[in-house]
Order: sequence, then structure tokens, then C-alpha cells
Amino acid sequence: MVEQSKAMEIITSAQYHQQHIESRKQYQVVYNTEGYDRIVRYSDRYVTGSYREVQLRHGVHLVLYDGTWLRNLSVENLFDTHESIVARFHLAGSSRIVISGNQEKSFKADYIHQAGKNYLFYLSDIKQIDEVAVGTELTILILFNFDFFRSFSTGSEVLPEPLQVLLESDTLPLFHRQVGQITQQMHLALEQILHCPHQGMMKRMYLESKVIELLSWQLTQFVETQQGQYPVTSLKPVDVERIYQAKEILIQNQIEPPSLIDLAQLVGLHHMKLKLGFRKIFGTTAFACLRSYRLEQAKQFLQEGKMTVEEVANVVGYSHLGHFRNAFKRKFGITPSACRAGKIVME
Repeated sequence: MVEQSKAMEIITSAQYHQQHIESRKQYQVVYNTEGYDRIVRYSDRYVTGSYREVQLRHGVHLVLYDGTWLRNLSVENLFDTHESIVARFHLAGSSRIVISGNQEKSFKADYIHQAGKNYLFYLSDIKQIDEVAVGTELTILILFNFDFFRSFSTGSEVLPEPLQVLLESDTLPLFHRQVGQITQQMHLALEQILHCPHQGMMKRMYLESKVIELLSWQLTQFVETQQGQYPVTSLKPVDVERIYQAKEILIQNQIEPPSLIDLAQLVGLHHMKLKLGFRKIFGTTAFACLRSYRLEQAKQFLQEGKMTVEEVANVVGYSHLGHFRNAFKRKFGITPSACRAGKIVME
């Protein structure tokens, strides 16, 4: 664990990066080599190390960081808006992260990145203070955008609560979660990423497959951890009534549905009991159920032919036309335009 000490030097991000500028003789950047887009090697008064990065397909960015901190250091950083969810696998070293949001976002967090743990988070428009201690750090980061995540959705699987909203919205609330220990399966995939046996195009293909495998293990662990903490073996009649009530609230507020936590508060259930109970009763998640209702409504409107595809999308609560088209085609096998033109949909 990183602790505050008298020996800890406090600097801004600008001061930290100025050190790199002043140490250019010890700062090397190599592009398009060893299968990576960029490899950066550096050494200054604070740290010596390197990071490798590569942009894979489908909006996925892989970063491998390996360094040794020479001083106890606290660095203030400011992160602008971006649309990347980050999966972090901490293999060596530890750091303390203190986060505060801007005036519009009250999100705050104070946590430790520990060796042997994995994390999943989405943070934007925030001020972050990184506190690091003398020693080695080895970390693998996977940054993936919203569309990458949506591309795997079938609309029925159980998803970690912070990510459920992405299937229905163009935005994502800020969150940071320690998912759990790096498992044996994760360790194997991480080692294969660190010691990839291929080069060139084959290396990119290999890295992409391992990144997807690693994310699948992480999301599986996330779901299993949540379910293990809140097992639902039986539901009382009053619980069943409240879950049906929650479904009606979602349908009545389909344009701006409440979050799962807010929905649970409205019906008087713990949010995990509502989530798991919803699956037990309806065989799917709350937001998958809402999505199905929206799309059934959309099909009816399109078949009537009185509104354009864009108007239908807005009426049923989709602010992004592309997301509406993709969701409609996954459910019915044809595009909204084809449905409106009179083609038969799959049931």
C-alpha cells in the first residue's frame, strides 16, 4: 500500500512531463516496431522504464507498462472527456489513486491499485492524483470504446451493473471497480500477451484474440462476484410483486429510464436482489427486458408506416440512430427501413 510520507514529492502533471523534455537524450520513441505502433523508453529523476502500445481493431487499445519508480511521488493529472472503458491488470507494484470530478460530476474515489488484482473503470472529466512508491511496476491496460462493447451484445446476457446502461444509452456513469484477484486463466493470457510468439500481422491477430479472451474472463469474474455476494435462492411474494412493479416503472419511463440502483430504491429492494430476481422471473436482465419492449413497439410503429425510422427511434427512446438500427437488426433479422418497407421480420 502507498502511504503519505515526508519523503513524497508532490508535482503537477506539467512539471512531470517537463522532466521528459529535459531528459530527451534518455527518452526514445520508436514507431512501428516489434508489432507495436509505438514503443517508448525513458529515464529521468523520477522513473526509468518503457511502455508499448498498439491500436487493435474494433476500437481496442493495448498498453504494456514496465517501469521502476526512483522516488516516492504524487502527480496531479487532469483527464478530459473520452469514450474508453479501461481494464487494468496490475502485475507488480502498487499505487494510490485519489479522484475528484468536475463541477458537474460529483464522483469521488480513493483506492489502491494492488499487485495481483484487476480493475475495470470509466473515468472522464476528472482530476486524479497518482501516488507511487519506490519500486517496480508492471501493468497491462486495455482501453476499449463503447461500440466495441456493444458489438458483442446479444441483448439477453447478464452484464456487470455499471455496463448495462451502455446497451441503451450513449453515455456511461463514472465508475471504478476492483473486480478481484487475477485468476489462473487471466495470468495465462497476460503471460501470452507479454511474451507473444508472433511478429507483424500475426502478432496483432494474436494480441487481439488474447485481449478479447482476457476481457471475457474479467467480465465473467465481475458477474460471478456480484451474484456470489447476493444469491437469490427464493423470492417472497412481496419481492415478486416489487419486481413486476419495477418492470412497469421501466416501461412507463422508457425514454429516460432510471438506473438499476434508482429503480431498486423506487420499489424497495436491494439493487442486486432486483437484478438477480428479474432474471429469475423474466429470464433476462431488467434493461434487456426494456430493450425488447422498445423494439417490439418500434416494429409496430414501422409496420404502420406513419413515422420515419428516425422518428420511431426517438419515440422508443433511442438517441443514436445507429444503435437503434443495430439493435433492431439483431432482434428481428432485418433493418428498420426494411421493416417499414413491408418486409417480414423474424419472430
